[in-house]
Amino acid sequence: MTALHVPPAALTDIGTGRPLVFLHGWSVDRSFFSAQAALAAGGFRVLVPDQPGHGEMPIGHTPPTMAGLADALDGLLGEAGLAPAILVGWSMGATVALEHIARRGTAGIAGLVIVDMTPKVANASDWPYGLAGGQEIGDALAAADRMEGNWPLYAPRIARAMFAADREASAALIRRATERIVTRDPAVMAALWRSLVLADHRATIASLQVPVLAIASARSRLYSPAVAGWIAAAAPQGQTVIIEGAGHAPHIEEPAAFNAAVARFADLL
Repeated sequence: MTALHVPPAALTDIGTGRPLVFLHGWSVDRSFFSAQAALAAGGFRVLVPDQPGHGEMPIGHTPPTMAGLADALDGLLGEAGLAPAILVGWSMGATVALEHIARRGTAGIAGLVIVDMTPKVANASDWPYGLAGGQEIGDALAAADRMEGNWPLYAPRIARAMFAADREASAALIRRATERIVTRDPAVMAALWRSLVLADHRATIASLQVPVLAIASARSRLYSPAVAGWIAAAAPQGQTVIIEGAGHAPHIEEPAAFNAAVARFADLL
């Protein structure tokens, strides 16, 4: 178990019952899961950490890689003294969860929820389920260089990509997300992005020994709902739910539907 001290300011830990560990996406922080606090009233222990390099959790000595964040997750799971937990990974958070499982197995994990995320970000001749824009590995790595060079320019673009287009509430959501994202360290974000786009967890999903729920968003700008279909078919115990009306952040855009899907999944484990 990796040693890790999570400052109280970097961890939400409320409620009692089956632990739900929510892992946020790249460049954001635990505040993006604020609507999931409602699950604490439904008999769940809700834990939401800031991952290293995000929010109130400095990168410190953690390597800015998916492996480094997976080590941090391992430390948190040990530190919190959890009963078998359900990991809920949104975007990069899902990759961190899969990296943890690939490295350490599923001991202490009851199930996995993958939220609008693919096991392999970069598209390839044998993989059409990466980023919806069709970017291959060279494109994705080049984007990291551009982001590192001009992070304030990219912060609002990243925020816009999170939410469905043409929604009345999206402008306010984009503004709040941009305010959080722009505060990140560009070098750390670029390093994490490079590691993220190099990850390939297709084999991890195919060998999962716990139930997995892939939540897709019908209006995501980043990933097609077909990605969740692939995950549900590839995982030995896979299933999928599509959240209508939501973009890449269904837990923010349609929190009631999202929370209900997570609760239903958890109640069956």
